[in-house]
Amino acid sequence: MIKLNNIFGYNEEAAQKINASYTINEIFRQKLVWKSIYEKIINRRGEIQSFLKNFDADTRIIFTGAGSSGFVGDSLAPIIRKELPYKSVDSIHTTDIVASPEQYLIKDVKTLLVSFARSGNSPESIAAVEIAEKAVDNIYHLIITCNPKGALASFNNERTLNLVFGEVEDQGFAMTSSVTGMMLAAYCTLNIDIDLTENVNIISSYAEEILNNKFQMISEAFDPTVDRLVVLGAGNLYGMAREAALKIVELTAGKIISRYDTPMGFRHGPKSMLTENTVILYFVSNNDYTREYDFDMLSELSNSFKHKLVVVSDKYYAKAEEYADIYIYNSMDKKLKEAFTSYTAVLTAQIFALFSSIKLGCTPDNPFPSGEVNRVVKGVTIHKF
Repeated sequence: MIKLNNIFGYNEEAAQKINASYTINEIFRQKLVWKSIYEKIINRRGEIQSFLKNFDADTRIIFTGAGSSGFVGDSLAPIIRKELPYKSVDSIHTTDIVASPEQYLIKDVKTLLVSFARSGNSPESIAAVEIAEKAVDNIYHLIITCNPKGALASFNNERTLNLVFGEVEDQGFAMTSSVTGMMLAAYCTLNIDIDLTENVNIISSYAEEILNNKFQMISEAFDPTVDRLVVLGAGNLYGMAREAALKIVELTAGKIISRYDTPMGFRHGPKSMLTENTVILYFVSNNDYTREYDFDMLSELSNSFKHKLVVVSDKYYAKAEEYADIYIYNSMDKKLKEAFTSYTAVLTAQIFALFSSIKLGCTPDNPFPSGEVNRVVKGVTIHKF
């Protein structure tokens, strides 16, 4: 880990004093590690292309993981389903596969199981791979993990491609750079024939702008009266809305309760939870059609309660600024592929969660010092399938 030098206003000594040095560093390093990960993917292009030749349009793709790793799949599945020619693309969390394998796995359909895991040691992550081996006749594995010493990193056979990215193995409690790093790795791997250099450079530059110049604005969204967070995002942004909602619960040790939803779904009952003590974090789509619904919802939200509305978008939109109390946008004004809009959206949420945690007197690197919740899940019994 790099020693902190005035990151978010903290040096190493100050960050260690509040038990936040890992989390601060791991959020901040994302602007650099995205480029590093993409370079590693490109360096393995031939191997990846050879592996992907095993799959045709009839192959089923399943993204899987637990918790934050599962939300990576939730964000990827809609966009891969839209962009690539596979008839079936699903995100099914390991916790679902392990508990009810016959409801989720199809025995006679060729399947590529894409497993995400920070440590590679979570009981469900290991069990999902082992169960898939038994439950599916023609099963392949793309394993994307951050721990070279983890159990998943050592899983290998002739039907497996294993990608390990140690530079995003977060040591803090909450997954931050590991989330965006694994998401980028999977997308670039499945799109190995496309040059994505410009998009990676744009999100890295946008992240740098947020990390250096807009973190204070994001931190000010929290004040002592805030007791709940709502995160809204449509399409591929929905998965990262789930992840953003989890970050605030984790880093504040449950002191702020959160909910995630799609913007249109939020109207149908969940909107009842809004109070003047709510922060709404709204991820705006860069899909022209979907964004019209975003603007409708932003207008509705801006006129209904005295909550704080924080809006994040990949470029500047006058309507978004009109409705937002705090507006975070990419001043570069360069069009991104739709798949790349999730990265700085969830980065904004990570920064909000970090400062909320600090202001509440929590310890971001370990919000549960007495061990009620652990960095790697413990105590799970895996029953024989």
